[in-house]
Amino acid sequence: MIKLFIVGFPRDMEEIELVELFSAYGTVSTVRIITDKDSGISKGYGFLEMTDEAGAQRAIDAMNGATIDEREISVRIAEQKHQPQQKQQFSKPKPGFNKVKPQGYNRPRFPRENNRYEQQDAAAPVRAKRPRRQQP
Repeated sequence: MIKLFIVGFPRDMEEIELVELFSAYGTVSTVRIITDKDSGISKGYGFLEMTDEAGAQRAIDAMNGATIDEREISVRIAEQKHQPQQKQQFSKPKPGFNKVKPQGYNRPRFPRENNRYEQQDAAAPVRAKRPRRQQP
């Protein structure tokens, strides 16, 4: 099936009239006139599907540039919508199941004389212990 894009026809034209015009060139399977959502009035363009490519080409050759009620129409093959590729989605781990400790968790808080931290380890979070409260 070949989908044609038709633009410029009169706003009062109905789908059956488009079928009658284009059925002379081949078999028409579906017609859809685009209308305004609020008012329901035609926007002056629509789509028409024909069963064979030869009939669609004959319709384009004959009807492109033709005038209907003093309006010039344009007929061409409709472009297919480009469907975006679906991105692969990974589920995030649930917080209760993340058992991996951050790097450097068990390291001492302050470097000792022979044990110096490297720059990459400095980014690891270091937890300070709170002083314990003395009970009176």
